[in-house]
Amino acid sequence: MDATSAASTPLRRLAGGALVLAPALLFGGMLTSPPQADDSSEGYLASLAADYGVSLLSANLFHYGWVLVALGVPATLTLLRGPRGRGLTGAGVALSAFGAIQMSGMLLSDWFTGAMPNAVPLADAARVFDTVTADPSLALWRLSGILFGVAMLPLLMAGLARAGVVGWWTVPVILLPFVAAAVLPATVGAVVALACYSPLVLVGVRLLARSQAGVIRAEELAASNPV
Repeated sequence: MDATSAASTPLRRLAGGALVLAPALLFGGMLTSPPQADDSSEGYLASLAADYGVSLLSANLFHYGWVLVALGVPATLTLLRGPRGRGLTGAGVALSAFGAIQMSGMLLSDWFTGAMPNAVPLADAARVFDTVTADPSLALWRLSGILFGVAMLPLLMAGLARAGVVGWWTVPVILLPFVAAAVLPATVGAVVALACYSPLVLVGVRLLARSQAGVIRAEELAASNPV
């Protein structure tokens, strides 16, 4: 076994496990996300402050779920054989990983927004919140997280589908989790979202399967004896 193959075995195992586990954490984050009475800043802050412990549980689950996505998606490039789908997959990996990093970082604000209404009057907390969220750089951070972390996962799946690693059905399905969570009742939306994350689980399983010694050996033989 050469150095590249030796390195790819633990890489695939870690990445595969990350992509299998990530949907469970994101599902838990959605399931424990506190309900809001309305869409106002006061309503959002009050919902986080109402049960600070649950709010932080949700924030932790979301944060580490996105961390696992960021750690797992680069290894999907090791599933490709030949040039087919490589450009799409590479773009999807880079943009999805960047977006996942942006999304995980955004969760830090939940510690502060959840604590503020219990430390100062709600109106004052809302004023601070509105001032911070009005900053253009924060708006760009949030937008890039949503755009790249969520919307670029279908690009990643399209590259893998073109390469024959997964089916084309994964492309629209992976786009739906946050849509489902936004338009459906909380528990139902979270369950549907979990089902929609199945493409990530599938890719994780493929990575775990490709980490087997027999598969690595077959890849070495194929590389040393190109058709």
